[in-house]
Amino acid sequence: MIGELVERWHRGWIAADGLTSEYRDGYLVVHVNRSHRVFEWIATDDAESGALAGVVATTEEPSWLSIPTHSPEKVIAEVEAAGLVVARPDETFMRRALAGHPAPEPPAGYQVEITRDPVIKVQVLADGEVAAGGLMAVVGKDAVAHRIETAETHRRRGLGSVVMGALAREAMTDGATTGLLFSSTDGVHLYRSLGWEKISDLVVARNEVSA
Repeated sequence: MIGELVERWHRGWIAADGLTSEYRDGYLVVHVNRSHRVFEWIATDDAESGALAGVVATTEEPSWLSIPTHSPEKVIAEVEAAGLVVARPDETFMRRALAGHPAPEPPAGYQVEITRDPVIKVQVLADGEVAAGGLMAVVGKDAVAHRIETAETHRRRGLGSVVMGALAREAMTDGATTGLLFSSTDGVHLYRSLGWEKISDLVVARNEVSA
């Protein structure tokens, strides 16, 4: 079940970021092409985390590994034993039905701008400057949220909820019914307040190859 959802999430992520992916020996690999992260390997079954961590540890390029799991402590022990460094031990894989998603209006002094290229992009502006924003890629019936951010000076004003609501509304007009996302520790509270539910924990590790 998790594996299918992970593959669906990954299709939205690469669409949102304009990336490509492939399968290597049955493992899912995304071409991130950044100096500090050339590849990101994604586990679709945490039973393979130890073996996959061993593969990532021996790659010659800077590479990361994301493992959705219900047993994060076990996975952390396995990836560290393989020689990886745990970069983010407590992220969360989440979803929700888009129907009925809260979509609050922006507070006074803020305006919402929506563009498509074709990925949905929402920005909340204050005096012409970007206060918050995010992306959502629709692939089939799935909508994958990406890069949901609020500028530090504009936090605690509900702008994250405004961004997510606008993205969900636009995604539904494109036929999406289910939202998927990988959340940082800081983002979980926002998403839970909007009705998103936890699918699993998420452990992110990297090898020790420098750019």
